[in-house]
Amino acid sequence: MTTVYSKSKGKIDVPLKENYTVTYQVGFEENLKADVAYTDESGKQSKLENISGEWEKQVTLKTGTHVELKTLAKAKTKSRATYKILVDGKVVAEYIQTGKRLSYMLAFDLP
Repeated sequence: MTTVYSKSKGKIDVPLKENYTVTYQVGFEENLKADVAYTDESGKQSKLENISGEWEKQVTLKTGTHVELKTLAKAKTKSRATYKILVDGKVVAEYIQTGKRLSYMLAFDLP
């Protein structure tokens, strides 16, 4: 069984600027292996495979960019993953999942 979290927040409430610093933070328990896709500095999706442990990526994105973080993690036993996304140091999303198969997706638009 897959534990799924999927949410699109629309435009987030942060002051209008030319550029924003977006920080993705994900923590996978030791026995979880995950594929991660995130919006990179070019505004396109970058994909990484077999991520485990703590992962963090900071990118600078232009105003109006559609931001997405997607992960799919698998383990043989029930495990836990934590997710946090910050814009200019302000937490805009935070979530914890548990299970053997964890699917997470969060999307939003910068002003």
